Amino acid sequence: MRKLLMAAGAAALVFGTAGIANAQTPEPTIDVTASVSPTKAGTKSKPKSEKFTLAVKNDTNSKTTAKSIKVTFPSTLKLATKGLPQCTKSDDALIADVNACKSSIAGKGSAHALLNPFAPTPAPLSFKVVPVIGKNEMLFVLSGSASAVLHGKISGRSMTIAITPTLQQPVPGTFSALVDLTTTISKSKGKSALVASNGCKSKKHAINVTVGYAATPSAPAKPSASGATDAKCS
Repeated sequence: MRKLLMAAGAAALVFGTAGIANAQTPEPTIDVTASVSPTKAGTKSKPKSEKFTLAVKNDTNSKTTAKSIKVTFPSTLKLATKGLPQCTKSDDALIADVNACKSSIAGKGSAHALLNPFAPTPAPLSFKVVPVIGKNEMLFVLSGSASAVLHGKISGRSMTIAITPTLQQPVPGTFSALVDLTTTISKSKGKSALVASNGCKSKKHAINVTVGYAATPSAPAKPSASGATDAKCS
């Protein structure tokens, strides 16, 4: 976090109050893509473990600060942590060493953001993302421009990832704007699977994503943006 705070402080000194916009920004939109591997789906009696990849891109013209990302799965895909190694370490322990829960690591990913998006030259932020299985949640451990753990609570067919306040606003008055997030998750043990397919409707798994935005001083044109995509299957 120290590196990000230093960058944020420098940006605040250089750009002053540039983080508060006077001009109207366009309504936020998102672009979503998803895929599963293998594409040949399992059945209700014989579910099949899948490698699930999701990419979410936020329209940078909207200069919006994300506070949550909700992913909704179709009935043909199930996301569950039951029966898998679950990390019980603290966020601080994971930030110090993600391998503290090595058996629970379930993929890889990356994310990008812009610090002080209304500045003439926003500072780019880059993160490595390591997905870790928790109890009824996914833990996304970020390192790079900052260190943080994002909690993705699983409820029914949805997972809601909360963006920590320290990532939304690294220092008072200086916000960050989400550019994109990409992650691939997969894990199985015996008959248990993190992501499992139990069917395929019309040769696709319909995935829906909603990004919720923080109420910054330059309030977003709308509080959230939704997008949908299809992961091909057979």
